[in-house]
Amino acid sequence: MSWSRSAERPFARFLLRRTGIGVAQLGILLVLVFGLALLMPGDAADVQNSDVFGAEQRAANRELLGLDIAPAQRFLDWLGNAATGDFGTSYANGEPVAELIAGPLLVSGLLAVLALALLLPLVVLAGFAAGLHPGSWLDRAVTTVSIAVDSVPDFVLAVLLVGWLALDLGLLPATFIGADLETVLRRPEYLVLPLAVIVARVAAPLVRLVRAGVVDVLEQPYIAQARRLGVRRRSLLLRHIAPNALAPAMQELGRTGDGLLSGVLIVEAVFVVPGIASELIGAIGNRDEPVILAIVAVTGTIAIGINLLIDLAGQRMVPCSADGVGE
Repeated sequence: MSWSRSAERPFARFLLRRTGIGVAQLGILLVLVFGLALLMPGDAADVQNSDVFGAEQRAANRELLGLDIAPAQRFLDWLGNAATGDFGTSYANGEPVAELIAGPLLVSGLLAVLALALLLPLVVLAGFAAGLHPGSWLDRAVTTVSIAVDSVPDFVLAVLLVGWLALDLGLLPATFIGADLETVLRRPEYLVLPLAVIVARVAAPLVRLVRAGVVDVLEQPYIAQARRLGVRRRSLLLRHIAPNALAPAMQELGRTGDGLLSGVLIVEAVFVVPGIASELIGAIGNRDEPVILAIVAVTGTIAIGINLLIDLAGQRMVPCSADGVGE
């Protein structure tokens, strides 16, 4: 479909507006996280060697770490440096924050990418299989399973799968304890249970949404007209049913992107995956402000970026109608 200049201008305005909203959301998120970090008892200087350091040593350590600077100024300094790609230095071990979180981000990114690669075809296939045969045993089975999975929290589903597949049957590793990225790449069975939990929880509502979209489209008059005109089944599915049925799911996928990211973090905590969630938990325990803010900035940017891409795809996706039914 060709786009005129008049059509491109609203799209460009939409892009600029959504980008601006995303930047504002990220800024508010960072301010809230920094404020909550300040409310935690103690700071990095108190946590480090708190049993052996006296008051003077803690004061000296606080000055060395830069904690004697006013919190607002400290946050603005970090924000200005982060805008140039410098996330600062960890309070806990003195390493550059960017290097510290790079490895865990790769692990979390691997989980997220694999989960998304499994999620999309599963949602489309299951949703269409149920929606094309409403009321059939297949439709009832898909709907029942999706509702059952959707009603179980992530951590409960993880515990159930660990108890059954890892402990009772001994088929899969129960946790990632002792495993690193190299081990995971060499032994992909470590990924099975975490991916099963992430995909199951995110796919469950999307499958029902796609199924409902397919059923609704099949009841439209232009579908009946296309069938009377002898439109081939493949063309009917790809050109008329799929665009209309998947349009609502595309919008929901934007919100699901956040759920996918949070699901990865929850699963990492349950399975002790050496990902960004474990790094964040450690940073909170150490009151490591630069690491906390860097992780929130990166994951927040990813979540906002996913939402932006889905919104842009929704703007570009124009559902088919009765026009061109005979094509």
